[in-house]
Amino acid sequence: IDTTFQDLASALKQAHTHDILIFNLEGLSEETGFLKCNKLAETIKNNPATSTIKILSVGISNSICDQTKEIFNHSFNDLLFGPIRVPSIISRLKSLVRLDTMDKELNRRSTINEQYGLTQKYNRSSLVSHENSTLLVTGRPNGFSRIEETLSPIATLVGALSTQAAFDYLERDKFDILIINGGRNPARYLEFIETVRMNTDLYSLPILLVAHPSKLSDSHIPYEAGVTDFIEAPVNKNELVLRTKALIQEHRFRDTLAKTYLEARHIPTNDALTGLYTYSYFREHLDYLLEEYLPLNNKFSLISISIENIEEINRDYGFASGDQVLRQVSEILMTINRGEDLLSRISGRKFVLTLPNTNQKQAINVVQRVEGILKQTKFICESDCSPMTVNLNAEITEYDGEQSADEFLKKHSTQKEKSTNQVTEEDAA
Repeated sequence: IDTTFQDLASALKQAHTHDILIFNLEGLSEETGFLKCNKLAETIKNNPATSTIKILSVGISNSICDQTKEIFNHSFNDLLFGPIRVPSIISRLKSLVRLDTMDKELNRRSTINEQYGLTQKYNRSSLVSHENSTLLVTGRPNGFSRIEETLSPIATLVGALSTQAAFDYLERDKFDILIINGGRNPARYLEFIETVRMNTDLYSLPILLVAHPSKLSDSHIPYEAGVTDFIEAPVNKNELVLRTKALIQEHRFRDTLAKTYLEARHIPTNDALTGLYTYSYFREHLDYLLEEYLPLNNKFSLISISIENIEEINRDYGFASGDQVLRQVSEILMTINRGEDLLSRISGRKFVLTLPNTNQKQAINVVQRVEGILKQTKFICESDCSPMTVNLNAEITEYDGEQSADEFLKKHSTQKEKSTNQVTEEDAA
C-alpha cells in the first residue's frame, strides 16, 4: 500500500491531468490504513500543483468510521461508507462537480459585481458552516429518536409524522435538508419524493433517504425518484453527521449564488426589463463554460425558450401587457434555475438557460417543469381582459465536448430550424 501511494503521489506531481481522485478503501479494517490515506490526501491538498484535485474516499467500513477520531477532520472532499455501489458513487461525483462549479461561478460573479460597485453581502466562511440550519425529518417514527440524537447538536430538527404533514411544512417554511427515514419499506416514500420534486420551489432541496438497501430492487431507484443521496440503515451516526453537513454546504452555495445573481439585476450585464443576463454576458459565459468543460469533456445542455406569439400579444393587448408577459415568463424560468445555471434574455422573445452537468434527458425534465408551471399560470393583461394564451417553444442541445462556442451555437440554431421544419410538415400533413 505504501508503494502504491508513492507511485500515485509521483504521478500527480509530474502531470496534473486529473480533476477527481477516488480512493478505494474497501477491505481496509484497520484505523492505520485510513490514517495513511488521509495523510496522502492532506499531502495532495497542500501541494500547489495538485491542490485543486477533488478527492473522494469510498468503501469505508463502519468499524473504521466508529474507531477513528480523525473522521471529522479528514482531508477528503467527500466520504462514502459501506459497500461500493455505482449509483452512490455517481451521486457523490455529481455533488463534487456541482459544488466546484458553483464555487467558481460564485467567485466570478462576485468579481463582476464588485466591478460595478456591488459589495458582497455574505461571509464565505458561512457557506461551509452548518450553523443555524434546519432539517425536516419524516418517515418511520421508530427511527426518529436516533436521527434526532445524532443531528440535534448540529441543527434544528422538525419532525413530521406523515408525508402530508411534511409537505405542508415544506410549503410554509424553509429547510436546509429533507431527511426521510425509509426503514425497511423505502418504496412507499418514492411517490412522495417525486411529488416534492414536482414543486418548483423544492426541486433543488437536498433529500437524504435512510433505508435498508436490501428492500430496494434496484439501487438506482431512489436517485431516479429524486433523492439527492442515500445512506444505509441501520445508520452509522458519524456517517449521518458527515453527509448532512455536506448537503447543507451544497444547499447554501446554491442559495448564495442565486442571491448574488439577484444583486446584479440592474447593472450593464443584465436586461433592464426582466433583470436576466443579456446576450453579451451569456456569450461571455458560454466561452468560459467551454474553456472549463472542454478539457474535462463533461456534458452540459443549452435550452432556448421562445414566446412564439409575443407579437400577437403586443398587437392585441398592447406593449405594456407584452412586457408584463416577458417579466412573468422570466419569473417562471427563475423558479427552475439552479445556482450553477445561467439564465439570460438574448432577444425580444427568446430566453436561454445553460445547464452544467446536465444531459439531454435531464434537460427535457427541466422543460417539462416549465410546461407544468405554465399550465398553472394565468397571464393577465394590464387592461381588463380575459387571460391571455402564451405559447412557448423550447429547443435543447447537448454539448458533445468537442465544439467551439460558435460551432455549438450554430448546431443549436440548425437543430431549431430542423425541428421547426418538422413541425411545419406535420401540421401541413
